[in-house]
Amino acid sequence: MNSLLKIITIFSAFFICGCLNFYTSSSSLLNDNEIDKKYIGLYEAGITTTDSYNITGNAYVSVTISSGGVATVNISGGYISFLNNIYKEDMVRLSDNSYSASITSSGYRYYFTFTFSDYALNFYFDRNDGTRGSGNLTKVR
Repeated sequence: MNSLLKIITIFSAFFICGCLNFYTSSSSLLNDNEIDKKYIGLYEAGITTTDSYNITGNAYVSVTISSGGVATVNISGGYISFLNNIYKEDMVRLSDNSYSASITSSGYRYYFTFTFSDYALNFYFDRNDGTRGSGNLTKVR
């Protein structure tokens, strides 16, 4: 009976330690995708867009990165009108300065890539209908 109690106690200890480790590691993963605070600011520029028929156009893009890890993306011009927030839960860190995200808006699925440098943002988007665009946005403030 004494050895059975020892086995149950050891098994319980391993189980509890395993559960605590699971919760600790999963919560740290959630915060890892937040855009680094050094990239907070407003980025703006005109970009080149291409629709699903390979017709090129121009659009104005502004991206605001806030202290809470939220990216507010505004794309306007030609045949694109998009204004939406991308929250840190939707971000995926690709490297130290590069992030990706995807969200649905107005029936379209948008895929974004944000690559930051000191005073600029390389911005890319792809919409599920074949429309895409890219350009270098300048940090305004």
